[in-house]
Amino acid sequence: MNSALLIPLQLALTCALQILFFQNMAFWDGWGILTFHLLGILLLPLNTRPVLLLLVSGTVGATIDIFAFGGGLFTSSAVAMALVLPFIDRLLAPREGYEVTDEPNIKSMGVQWFSIRTIAALAVHNLWMFSMEAGRWGLVLVGWGKAITSSLICWLLFVVVLQLAQSKGKKR
Repeated sequence: MNSALLIPLQLALTCALQILFFQNMAFWDGWGILTFHLLGILLLPLNTRPVLLLLVSGTVGATIDIFAFGGGLFTSSAVAMALVLPFIDRLLAPREGYEVTDEPNIKSMGVQWFSIRTIAALAVHNLWMFSMEAGRWGLVLVGWGKAITSSLICWLLFVVVLQLAQSKGKKR
């Protein structure tokens, strides 16, 4: 399928799944919040320009905010994640740089690269979101604990979904 068609489709699909299924899921008294819409942002091509990444992340976050009545919480968190994502990508880049065909998924880059990138980006997103949600200094440490557990749960969900969605190579 054409990449220009696939990217908006995966963004729309992850947003729709977040709105329809994962929006009201909270595990362990709020210590596990699923933010599935971030998978669409994390799967954007590695050569996406930072300004476009910020615009797409802001749009995805605003879409979730509209349906979740988030008041800008998801938008600001998604934009915060988009701000650090190019820096994370530069830190994880191979010595020779990324190939044009490299995609930010497990199949192309490996589970270790994907895991480090995803956990770091999710941690930034969730630390921002739960810190803003805490609203006062006394609750910030609890919010950070929720951010770390939510990041790990989302990472595990993303790995499972990508492993299930990967197409198997043709066998002879």
